[in-house]
Amino acid sequence: MKQCNVKSEFLRGIQTGIPILVGFFPVATTFAVLASQSGMNALETSMMSVMVLAGSSQIVAVQMLAAGSGMIEIVFAVFFLNLRHFIMSTYVMRRLNWSTLGARLVMAFGVTDETFALYSVEPESSGAPFFAGVACMTYFSWIVGTLAGTFLIQLIPQKICSYLVIALYAMFIQIIAPRAVRDSDILKTVIISILLNCVLSIWIPSGWSVIISMLSGAAIGSTLRLRKEAMEDACENMDTHVSDVSGDIHTESSAGISGREE
Repeated sequence: MKQCNVKSEFLRGIQTGIPILVGFFPVATTFAVLASQSGMNALETSMMSVMVLAGSSQIVAVQMLAAGSGMIEIVFAVFFLNLRHFIMSTYVMRRLNWSTLGARLVMAFGVTDETFALYSVEPESSGAPFFAGVACMTYFSWIVGTLAGTFLIQLIPQKICSYLVIALYAMFIQIIAPRAVRDSDILKTVIISILLNCVLSIWIPSGWSVIISMLSGAAIGSTLRLRKEAMEDACENMDTHVSDVSGDIHTESSAGISGREE
């Protein structure tokens, strides 16, 4: 009975991860095209996806490689870009703490933005089999998309392949734009990071300008967010203080009126 439950939860995880297949496939294909343009062959591109499974980091790495960045610059950029995985993995592993260490190490490889987003909205009863199903679907879709991209660049003209990169920029704009419209702090952070990268790339190698812009953007965004939260707390405390003062005045007024009536 328990084995049947594990199988059904695993299959439910695969079914839940189907939307990831739809979203990952074109991005993985675009990654393969970018990797080819940076000088990587089909085997190197495929093995990178097999061993890394980090969409945005892989894309940043091959773009920096194409720009002539050194290995140290690429490692630093990917490291800082992936710092969010510490938070995501901590949350996922806390829910999988009853699993063996070996199982957690294997499933940690499958922690991505997409698997985290899907798993975080699931009830606490969704355990390791469900997460494994979602992670397998993510891994499968990324590998298949990469393989499709390595074949695609051999079947269609190189000029058309270069146009596929536009889809990557469109994806990032689609992620950022809705949030930037709703939150001015995010918009300011994005604009400052872009301008800073453009200026720095004139004086220093593009790899280091990306790293500095990334860290500066994160620091600026955090500062703006903390300042906004501090202002909101101050306004809330002021409202509370005004309410308390108004209540005290009302109480004193009521007591005075009652005294005069007596």
